Amino acid sequence: MMRKAILFLGGVAVAMLFILMQLLFMVREGDAVVVTTFGQPVRGITDAGLYTRWPWPIQRVYRFDQRIQSFEGPFEQVLTSDGKNILVAVYAGWQIMEPISFLERVGTLEQAERSIEGLLRSYTSGTLGRYPFASLVNVNPEAIRFEAIEAEILDALQVEAEDRYGIRVSFLGIRRIGLPESITERVFERMRAERTELAERYRSEGESEALRIRAAADSEREQVLARATADAQRIRAEGEAAAADAYRVFHDHPDFALFLRKLDVLETVLTNQATVVLSSEMEPFDLLKGPGAWE
Repeated sequence: MMRKAILFLGGVAVAMLFILMQLLFMVREGDAVVVTTFGQPVRGITDAGLYTRWPWPIQRVYRFDQRIQSFEGPFEQVLTSDGKNILVAVYAGWQIMEPISFLERVGTLEQAERSIEGLLRSYTSGTLGRYPFASLVNVNPEAIRFEAIEAEILDALQVEAEDRYGIRVSFLGIRRIGLPESITERVFERMRAERTELAERYRSEGESEALRIRAAADSEREQVLARATADAQRIRAEGEAAAADAYRVFHDHPDFALFLRKLDVLETVLTNQATVVLSSEMEPFDLLKGPGAWE
């Protein structure tokens, strides 16, 4: 009897557990749940907790991941406002905000990505068509308009994605930009031409500055040489004047001039304690005989 009672109670517990599993369900954090009654959505739940339901086939529970999903689109060819073809790849982050709308109009995460890709393609093409090529590729950083372009695409995409699919697009950005091979070489040629023009301008400015510096140096050199020449001529004139005065004295007193000349010769010959054996009658050694020798 005891064994039968235990088996009976065990069966009742299993039955109760099965009934509870049919009547209760758990919503985890980060999940979005839709409850349908005979296939028609009646409740959308995004808050975590324990909820009740009617058992299948009356009601059914659909679960979706409500965390932010990352999407990266492929390269798409678009046309800028000035007629340039470019390749653009865009990324976006999205999440489910209206579970019922999402179930009715999308159904799965894979289908949601395909829908977002279509919207991205449309709004990216439309937005970039209002901007020139120079807003995307430019040697001047201030001319790049990436932030404005991304903001325009995001604003337009957010409204339609939430209204049509119950999806909120949290962020968006341009991942990569490419150029078709047909225009890449033309772009490089234009950039090279701009760099060459800039280099020529700098070179011309450098040559002008070099000419100015050389002209200033030449002018300063000429002024210094002119001052030096004038000083040399003045000093030479003063020396010639002094020499003329000395020559005049020698002309008036030739004996005195001869005496000074003999002294110079003696000073030259008798340097370094030299020993000279000569006649005292020879000039200028006649000065050594005494004062009366040269009178």
